[in-house]
Amino acid sequence: MRKLLAIFLLPIFILQGCASYHASRLPSSEVTSYADYQDQDGLKVAVKFFDARESKKVFGVGKVYSKFQPVYIAIDNRTSNPYEFKKSMLNKQSAQSDEVAKECGFSTVGRATTYGIAGLFLWPLLIPAVVDGVGSAQANEKMEADYMYKEIKDDRIQPNGMLNGVVFLDKMKDGEELAVRLQNVDNNQIKLFSFKK
Repeated sequence: MRKLLAIFLLPIFILQGCASYHASRLPSSEVTSYADYQDQDGLKVAVKFFDARESKKVFGVGKVYSKFQPVYIAIDNRTSNPYEFKKSMLNKQSAQSDEVAKECGFSTVGRATTYGIAGLFLWPLLIPAVVDGVGSAQANEKMEADYMYKEIKDDRIQPNGMLNGVVFLDKMKDGEELAVRLQNVDNNQIKLFSFKK
């Protein structure tokens, strides 16, 4: 009976501490659905500063907001000219999504080491050490791919085109300003959109 109970409880014990990555989708890409969107002659931009709760929901871990300011940017070009967006044209320093994922990922060493040390005294605990180490690595890969997918790309926005995604900025205080500059590809003129956190 004890062996049967041990066989039944062992998988539950092993899987209970496994790292997993679950995140939700980005907000709407419809620029006009945001109360504070700005429109300059048909070029529309909206910005959403994620708070701690929204960051955890969208990025699957709370560490993102504690280290960075995630900002969602949506651009809708209803002009007859193409415009260029580059993260380097923002007035704030941004981090690459793969760097953010590495900083906010699950610790494979710490989790596996805990089980591994305990496994020296009770050998069945070596199994969760291996399983948890592999699970953490897979969760980190999934996280990095998701962050790269959600990150806004440096790109050209053609007439009647849209561009949206997240930029990971240095931490921002309430009232601080984010300036989004878009350059007209045809005449190099810059349109400036300014948003306060």
